[in-house]
Amino acid sequence: MNTFMDDLQTTTSSTMPNQNASKVDKTSPPPTEKLDLVGLLKWFENSCGFNKAAYTPGTEENKRQQAFNTFEESFMGKRYQENGDYTPYVKPDYRQNLPALLTNVIKDISVVQDDEGIHYYVNFNNATYRGYDLSRLELFNRPESDYVYKSLYFKNSNFMELKPIFKTTRDDLDISRGGEFDSNNRSVMCYLGL
Repeated sequence: MNTFMDDLQTTTSSTMPNQNASKVDKTSPPPTEKLDLVGLLKWFENSCGFNKAAYTPGTEENKRQQAFNTFEESFMGKRYQENGDYTPYVKPDYRQNLPALLTNVIKDISVVQDDEGIHYYVNFNNATYRGYDLSRLELFNRPESDYVYKSLYFKNSNFMELKPIFKTTRDDLDISRGGEFDSNNRSVMCYLGL
């Protein structure tokens, strides 16, 4: 996650206190300055990670994808049962495994399992994406299927101004892939499976 940390420190929309990230207390209170999460979430605008560079080791896109995967693994847990089913949960120690700057902008993380599937919600405090205020990130999957999506939710509808910088690509099945903007829900959704 070093690339991610470098990006967090260089792409903030507001100036963070001038201190070394390794010296920041992971239990510090929420920041009064906003932190731009483009370093962690840029794959959304890069065809939702469907471009070939995202799967090519050593590329910047691949490093971003790996950093996001590490972020997910820090809080997503499963308790397996004897019959093979599992119950999703939020790892209680996830904050200890995140960069301090990121723990300061995560208000909380919850998981909800309903008839549709499993929803992880990462609620933000003082987080932005390219300067546009974020409210949360949703990570959804339907067990025993390939139906997966990830959505960024914004606090205001002005995030629609970001649409021109979001790229699309065609996958191996010639399906157009990229972030889907919804002004009613104030969200950008990446469908990652059908």
